[in-house]
Amino acid sequence: MRDVIPFRFLINAETPRHGFLFADGEKPWSTDVITETLTTESAARISFRLTWGDYRHVAKAIDREFIRGPDAIFDDDDEEDEDEDPSEVHDLMQGHSNHVAEVKYGRLTDLTRNMSPESMNLFRDVSDKWQKWLGLVSRQPMDDDEEMEMEEQEAEEPIETQLVKAMHDLYGPSKNWRSLEQEKAVVAVANGISPLFIVFPTGFGKSSAFLLPAKLKNAGVTIVITPLVALGNNIVETCQKARIDCIFYGRSPARMAKVVVVMGDTAVGKEFTQYANEIKLMGKLDRIVWDEIHKWVTDTFRPKLMESSDWSLGVQEVFLTATSPPYLQKKFMQRWKIQNETTIRIPNRKPKIRYTIKVFKDDEFE
Repeated sequence: MRDVIPFRFLINAETPRHGFLFADGEKPWSTDVITETLTTESAARISFRLTWGDYRHVAKAIDREFIRGPDAIFDDDDEEDEDEDPSEVHDLMQGHSNHVAEVKYGRLTDLTRNMSPESMNLFRDVSDKWQKWLGLVSRQPMDDDEEMEMEEQEAEEPIETQLVKAMHDLYGPSKNWRSLEQEKAVVAVANGISPLFIVFPTGFGKSSAFLLPAKLKNAGVTIVITPLVALGNNIVETCQKARIDCIFYGRSPARMAKVVVVMGDTAVGKEFTQYANEIKLMGKLDRIVWDEIHKWVTDTFRPKLMESSDWSLGVQEVFLTATSPPYLQKKFMQRWKIQNETTIRIPNRKPKIRYTIKVFKDDEFE
């Protein structure tokens, strides 16, 4: 939808704000409407009544003749071939029936059901070839000298300057660091300091520690592991407002977003571990952020959280909390076998609150 909607507005800025290229109101055209429109327009424009079935054959013929090239392998039989056929993705994009897909293309079924970085790259390559043949520009080409100049400029720009620009883009040009500790924490995250503990009271900008690095141009994937659904929802909402690509793992098809939010109980599972490892193997995983880490010490009734101490991907790890006194942090590090940590802390002082402590004997509670 992110790609389709801008294309629709490029054609007609007054079209409704939904993700369908051909639609009436909020619903896409039915097959009957598409067929009727296709036959009417083709008869009027090329003097040949082209049905939907005819179009499928024509499109496939064009694809085989002009898009794949003369060296493509064609096999219309239903027998599976043990060798990998790189041209099969062309047929996937043409929307074969479930039967044909299962028999012929079973190895790539998941690519269309759950879009992944691999499948997007494969389909994008085919789309580029089609647009080139049609005489269109799929993505605006950049002059080599201009691209090199931009890379050199980015390389020379200090990380602190890049983060300030990201902050102004996120919060507005008048925004400044809330504290020296916040600036220090964000820079530490961007520089890959690990293991890193950030202990800030509520409202002192803990989330900026991973939001701002995620907005850098060359940023990879940040996985945020949260113990509570409400916290996860807040992170997703914050990312959406900040125009940061974000998904809540398990609620939508798994893909490689800038920020991936996942529940702590889900993160240690086999499926998510494989998903995260695939991102790491592609060199795209920047860090793991553990939110509200005191819950991993206090919520002993949740066995999955207790198992997290053995879960590691060998990348930067950032631990966030607002309510973790030093003794609780020490207990956490002992359980997780963490050494040589870096801690950035803002004391949680509340001058308007007075505390009174009274010690009771056991018999006073009976």
